[in-house]
Amino acid sequence: MATQIKLYRNTPQVIPPNTWTLLVFDTAIRNDLSMQQDLSLIVPAHDGDFLWARNVSWETLTIPAEDTRVRQFMSRFIRDPHGVRDDTGAADRVDSPGRDWDTVMWPFYGQHGQPVGVEVWHDHHESAAVRHAQFVGMTWDY
Repeated sequence: MATQIKLYRNTPQVIPPNTWTLLVFDTAIRNDLSMQQDLSLIVPAHDGDFLWARNVSWETLTIPAEDTRVRQFMSRFIRDPHGVRDDTGAADRVDSPGRDWDTVMWPFYGQHGQPVGVEVWHDHHESAAVRHAQFVGMTWDY
């Protein structure tokens, strides 16, 4: 049996600098086996191999002309973010002019009842906003 869950965010979420922050989504577009928890986590209903995907878009930053330092933006999948934290499928990038989009797909094993989320981090000197995000978990026959 194949299952799929897709969480979707289309309103800004403010992310403070220099701290990993769990994304919270606006809605579950698809929620097979009721795997969505608190609009921030996917909890597999069965053990199995999953294909996880995330899409994150940051708002445009306003940077003073004299500030030339490079800013870093990171995202990752996080297993059990409120317990024994275990990150995987992390990616980082430098800020570019305009909105940044980052799409990552990562296959890994999901355990029944172990929540998985998406966290983001940046080192801009002030808070930055994620303007859009998606989080998808898909599995196939167990």
